[in-house]
Amino acid sequence: MKRRVGVWLIGAYGNVATCVVAGAAAIVRRLTGTTGLVTETPLLGGLPLAGIDTLVFGGHDIRDGSIVRAAKEFGDRNGVLTTELRRAVAADLRRADKEVRPGVLVNAPESVLAMATPALRRRERLPDSIARVQADLRAFAKRNRLDDVIVVNLSSTESTPRISPALRSLDEFRRAVAKSRTTGIPSSVVYAFAAIDAGFPFIDFTPAVAAGTPLLRELSAACGVPCMGRDGKTGETLVKTVLAPLFVARNLHVMSWEGLNMLGNRDGAVLRDPGSLASKVRDKDEALRRILGDERTHSRVRIDYVPSLDDWKQAYDFIHFQGFLGARMQMHFLWQGCDSALAAPLVLDLARLADLAHRRGESGTLPQMAPFFKTPLDVAEQDFAKQMDLLVSYAAMVREETKRARRAGA
Repeated sequence: MKRRVGVWLIGAYGNVATCVVAGAAAIVRRLTGTTGLVTETPLLGGLPLAGIDTLVFGGHDIRDGSIVRAAKEFGDRNGVLTTELRRAVAADLRRADKEVRPGVLVNAPESVLAMATPALRRRERLPDSIARVQADLRAFAKRNRLDDVIVVNLSSTESTPRISPALRSLDEFRRAVAKSRTTGIPSSVVYAFAAIDAGFPFIDFTPAVAAGTPLLRELSAACGVPCMGRDGKTGETLVKTVLAPLFVARNLHVMSWEGLNMLGNRDGAVLRDPGSLASKVRDKDEALRRILGDERTHSRVRIDYVPSLDDWKQAYDFIHFQGFLGARMQMHFLWQGCDSALAAPLVLDLARLADLAHRRGESGTLPQMAPFFKTPLDVAEQDFAKQMDLLVSYAAMVREETKRARRAGA
């Protein structure tokens, strides 16, 4: 009997989550191919991954809505989820809709609070929030007879909180929970703690601090559960981590690297909040600086909200570099991509790889997932090609161990 794996999406009515659910259904129904999924390439061939057809979707959201409605709105605005495709996967979207529950709001910025349902704006005690999330996850697993549930954070970008004692250790956090002290604890930490403490892997596709805190590292080790993040790498930063090593390898001095990003979706609207914007810009800039390793380089990232662009994000990068004999040269590149169509296949990849890691008894952070993130936890390497080497080496190791196990059982 095939394993059944739940994929619990925090931000279930968002564009990325909607594309994840609709895209998976379209693959299973053979309405589309697997372009964009790294787990469907020869590099990862032969791994005992959960099939796309065994994935069951649910999630949390703070807004009123439905995945069916979100798919229509997304399709009408962006043209990716066509009327024909939505009609063909309508039953799958309705099935996922039945598994969406109200999310939690802890220290959320005003831009996020404005989107939330009135009921969720009322203050909830911290232990009650954690218990509610865990009850939702366990009920989802039981109702659908799931072998595992992978929790993926796709919620709006949070402000980076001040260092709180509650995030430094498991004991400190439990004391804060007992007294319902939420100072310095964002929603992402509540979701992450609830998931890992309940025995479910947690993947952070946002710039949130959750997975990288000492608290969650200690908890994931104690519970034997994987957690990984941070901030999915889908667009301009992906190009930077491919292109920047070229300048280093050829000993060309990058004097300036300016990046302008424009996006018009809900994530762009949330990034008008200064704290949320700072979290996002930090991750985008850090990847480049780690690769170049030159304190003399002037580097800056701007992100502007342009409502008319909707999900089609745009980026313009200007690179001013110096070569032999002091010759000053320039490179410019333009990037346009459908934000959610770039992210959705990676979410499916990460869910399948997290399930594999959990089955293998891996816990803590997962270095092999580095190429999927702007700031991968516990991986200093930012060169995309070298990050992919980590994933390919991991796949080779798993394939060899799987062969040995099969021979031993023959």
